[in-house]
Order: sequence, then structure tokens, then C-alpha cells
Amino acid sequence: MLAPVRHDTAPRPLLTAVPKAAPRAVCAADAVSIGVSRPSDWVEMLELVDRCFPYASAESMGWWLCYQRPLMHVARLDGRVAGFVHVQPRPDSDTLWINILAVTEDFRHRGVARQLLAHCERLAAEWGLGRLGLQCHEDNASALRLYALQGHAQIGEDFHADAGGRYIVHDKELPTSAIAAAVRTPAADPRWRCVAQRLAFRLWAMRRARTTH
Repeated sequence: MLAPVRHDTAPRPLLTAVPKAAPRAVCAADAVSIGVSRPSDWVEMLELVDRCFPYASAESMGWWLCYQRPLMHVARLDGRVAGFVHVQPRPDSDTLWINILAVTEDFRHRGVARQLLAHCERLAAEWGLGRLGLQCHEDNASALRLYALQGHAQIGEDFHADAGGRYIVHDKELPTSAIAAAVRTPAADPRWRCVAQRLAFRLWAMRRARTTH
């Protein structure tokens, strides 16, 4: 029986997991380019969230995109968004928490999720954090298998009634030799840029609402 997670040490994320996919033969990994998200990525990212995480709110995603852009990293392949990850540094627990990891359907089974996880490990080490943490839905067998293969141990469970039920909490300890000596967090965008991005996002959301109703 897995131990329940204490919310005072592992605050509840909005969501976490690789979206479910039917089993397929795994191909050799394609080399993807991973970098901080850009406004030009928004449409593909939000459409992916709509398809895979129906319980996620566009408002929460908008906050991350506009005010936490340095924590939202996008994998690009063939000129498209192949996947993305949002991370949250938690220095008190020496952990980089993965709030969401998603891969676009057309790019699944091409090593994108593995490369995003490896990218998270590099970010954690660069920021002086010694662990990776995440949650994954208990029914998402493909993601659970991926995390096990990548060395993420199951350490607990959590329940989110508004996000599909029971989630398995994972933890991975990183090699100490790779971790920076001092903890640091990525520089935030200047306030003017956050406000401009927020305005652009709200205008986009209004246009989207008009076209979908």
C-alpha cells in the first residue's frame, strides 16, 4: 500500500502526467529542440491541453504562460510543438516538481517524453535541486511505465476528485555530482512583459470563445 502524500510538503499541482495513448512499437528517439515557451506556441499547447486534460482550466494555463514563462519549456520538432512541460522549483524539499508533461499525438513514441524528462533533470541540476517529483494518474499505464523506466520511484498516492481520481506520486533522486552547489531560480520575465503577454492571452481567449460558440 502506498503512503498518502502530505500536502504541506508536496502541494497539489494542477495536473501531471503524459496523456494516455494506445501501446505501439517505440521508435528511435528523434532529436527535439527544447526551449522556453513563446506566444507563437500558445495555440498548439492549449489545444493539446484541451484534448488531453479536459479538467484543466484555460485560466490556469494562461497564468503559467504569461507569468511563469521561464518555467514552461516546449519541445519542438518539424516546426511544430511536439510537447511541453511546466516545472515548479521547491527548494524547501530540494525538488523540481513537474506540474504537467504533455506530448502531441503525432509525436508520441518518438522519444519526446523521455527527452523532456531528461531536460527537467538538467534544469534541476542547474538550479541546484537534487530531486524530480511528479504525479501520474493510476490508469495511465503507458506513462507509469515510462516513469519507471526512467528511474522514478513510486512513493505515495493522492486523490483529486476534480481531476480524474487517484494519482501515483513519483520521486527521482539525481546524481549529486551533477547538481550545482547553490540553489537558484530562473529569472522571471520583467513585469511589463508579463502584463503584455496577459493582455495578448485575454484577447486571444475572447476571440476563441466567439468562434467556438
